[in-house]
Amino acid sequence: MSKMLESIKKIVKEYKFQILLIVLISIAICLFDQLTKWLAVYFLGPLEEIASSEELPTQIGNSVEIIPGFLSFTLLTNNGAAFGLGSGTMIARVLFIIISWLVFLGVPVFLIFYYKKYNHKISIINLISLILIYGGNLGNLIDRTFFWTNPCGVIDFIDISDLIPGFGVFNIADSAVVLGVVVLIISLIIDIFKGDDKDNKEKEELKEIKKENANNSSNLVENDSIASRTNDDGKEVSNK
Repeated sequence: MSKMLESIKKIVKEYKFQILLIVLISIAICLFDQLTKWLAVYFLGPLEEIASSEELPTQIGNSVEIIPGFLSFTLLTNNGAAFGLGSGTMIARVLFIIISWLVFLGVPVFLIFYYKKYNHKISIINLISLILIYGGNLGNLIDRTFFWTNPCGVIDFIDISDLIPGFGVFNIADSAVVLGVVVLIISLIIDIFKGDDKDNKEKEELKEIKKENANNSSNLVENDSIASRTNDDGKEVSNK
């Protein structure tokens, strides 16, 4: 346990600026997400419960068209996953709460052990993806954990179903998480290509080394052959 704490202290000390950046900007994203949700509730409310057989109700408010054919603000609550996915059952909501908390608590622990084991440096693109995912997850985590009456569930209001029919209503937190995942995928692709380039360079360097060693060996054999002939000629002259 003491070794683990020492490792954590060492990593926190080494990456204190990056950690501070992740925490502050993640909190800023979360606060902005919460602000926009409550502005949506204020201007598009009140929320009315939709009659259904689900354990947890879906609530809906008003809808305002912002950009015709592209963007509307439609207020509703969601007890499932992001973008209005998932059922409104108690089991589903509790499951999503557990997953959100695991991400919230597990990501720092994973990063600590990952960077300790592989001595990996946090790149700018990794930093951006972590901030977006962490901040977005925190925004929805608050809704899922604490909003059980009115509103009940995660507050969504961004609606682009006019542009993409059937696309779920979402919020700033959902957008941040998705954008963070996209940035993370781009980062992984870049790392793969960098790894391929590094492997190719190492192969080329290995070929050059082998070629140089082969040339050196050839030169040594040739020198030995010349020396051998010289010695033989010297012996012959001496015998005569």
